Amino acid sequence: MKLNRRTLLKASAAGAASFAYGQFAIGQTNDPIRIGVITSLSGPGEPASRNIKLGIDIATAQINKAGGINGRPIALEVRDDKGNVAQAIAMARELLGSGVNLFTGTSQSAVALAIGPVMQQENGVIVGSIAASDKINHQNFNPHYFRASETPLARFNGLAQLAAQRFPDATRWFGILPDYEYGHASWSMFVDGLLKFYPSIAGKQPEIIDPIVHPFGTADFRTYITNAMRTQFDGFFMGSFGNDSITFYQQARPFRFTERAKAILDGGNEFVVSRALGKNSPSVWSATYWYPGNNQGIAASDALLADYQELNGRMPPEGVVAEGHADILLLAKAISVANSTETAAVMAAMKGLEWETATGKRRIRAEDNQSIRDPEFVFTVPSSDGSGFTVAESVKLPGDALAEPPSPGKALELRRPA
Repeated sequence: MKLNRRTLLKASAAGAASFAYGQFAIGQTNDPIRIGVITSLSGPGEPASRNIKLGIDIATAQINKAGGINGRPIALEVRDDKGNVAQAIAMARELLGSGVNLFTGTSQSAVALAIGPVMQQENGVIVGSIAASDKINHQNFNPHYFRASETPLARFNGLAQLAAQRFPDATRWFGILPDYEYGHASWSMFVDGLLKFYPSIAGKQPEIIDPIVHPFGTADFRTYITNAMRTQFDGFFMGSFGNDSITFYQQARPFRFTERAKAILDGGNEFVVSRALGKNSPSVWSATYWYPGNNQGIAASDALLADYQELNGRMPPEGVVAEGHADILLLAKAISVANSTETAAVMAAMKGLEWETATGKRRIRAEDNQSIRDPEFVFTVPSSDGSGFTVAESVKLPGDALAEPPSPGKALELRRPA
């Protein structure tokens, strides 16, 4: 659906008035609750992580304004992991050593997989933001890591379902991904969805072409693009993210690369590419974590949008803002329910917990610490207006139907090309 600024402003004002954080405002002590935020504020993952941090900041301000958690304000301890596993682990240990036991902000899959064991060793707990490896709640399951966003299979299978519905004639699929845990995982789950939905929806068997695999933080894609132009594809999956994806599209434009594709599907750049390239950006369906047009009338969405606009945030917001926001709300609800900041008590409270977010009510599965929520998608097209792009369509798909059953400790079983 299309959403104009007047509609957003009206909805935001109504939501801000109705959504309150008073449910956290009980207790007596004023000592701050320290929450560690470890995320990529520089490097290729910076665009997404900056917006996660913005959502964390907004939720923190909202809760503190309403009286805090159990009467105590939140104090954030922010560290830049630069998308580097060793850096993230060192910062986690530093904060754990200083007495911080509650964490959030993790956006990179490799970091998330490495940081869970550190939390377990040092008696901390982390609510991850958007790390999309399926291993997190499967073979690498760690009881000290909670994922507040949707199961990655629901996200990437949902994207493949949209491809089959909207582009039934695009059957030769190719992609690009970083040689990084997120890249390989996202491609595998997207391919699983293509093999599942094309036969049942389009009545066709898709052909899967080996993707481009590039180092994380690549500056020159021209050799990759030249080789890719020899490939006969009609569907293209963008598995790279942030600055890498922007650089790829910029360098691919003289080759008329995107004109070769009947369909372009993006694993999660949201509006990052469209904002950077404007009218030169491709028409693309992208997974998003929150689009206000899908969530009008949800009090937490209206309040988040109002505060985001108060900060002069660019419209439409990057959906990852809502994930940072949801992470803090989950920790706040769990602390309030447990009436404690002790790791074991907070972890026990999060098991099976339901909480309100900008995308509606979510719940954490007790079996694998995984949130169940409805994945969202937006279709952006180039435009002649000031931003250079517009949202032509947006949808939500049912998360319960797309999410796999819990199987902590066991690898996710995926369809693979014959």
